[in-house]
Amino acid sequence: MKKRDITKAILFVVVILLAVIGISYAYFTANISNSESATTLTVTGGTMTINYSGGTEINVSNVFPKPEAATTKTFTVTGTNTTAIAMNYKCTLVVTGNTFSSNALKYKMTSTNTDGNGTIIPAITIEQNIATGTNTLLLGNGSFAGPTGGAKIHTYALSIYFPSTVSSQNADQDKSFTAYIKTESVQ
Repeated sequence: MKKRDITKAILFVVVILLAVIGISYAYFTANISNSESATTLTVTGGTMTINYSGGTEINVSNVFPKPEAATTKTFTVTGTNTTAIAMNYKCTLVVTGNTFSSNALKYKMTSTNTDGNGTIIPAITIEQNIATGTNTLLLGNGSFAGPTGGAKIHTYALSIYFPSTVSSQNADQDKSFTAYIKTESVQ
């Protein structure tokens, strides 16, 4: 009987442990899965909302050299500030994969202060090189002056180019580029 009682006790402990681990796993999974939003930043006294046309990702593949942009990602940063303190932000291009030759791809960006509030990230009018592999490229800093008296908008269009060169670009056939724009609050 004692051996049977010990077996039952061990089995009972194992079942309780599995139940607790299962409940803990479900609890943490539920809490972690939706704990962050990539499109809204809340700052003391205000809110910034980021809207990316067609989602946050930038994908370039099956392109050929040409003077026009291979792709353009338009995004807006909307600021609502109720304080006299400026709401500052920065935008970066986070390249998660680039199998093109180093500097084969380039980027430019236009900037529009739609509502005339604050300071926009300066436009990038001269094509900038994108190295192969992964990296992070600072696009610049912007800010909303407060109080804004409602939502104010800064609009950006980031264009990725695969320009023609005088040498053969056949090595870049079937290559791909993936990235996203990261917008974050800064002090």
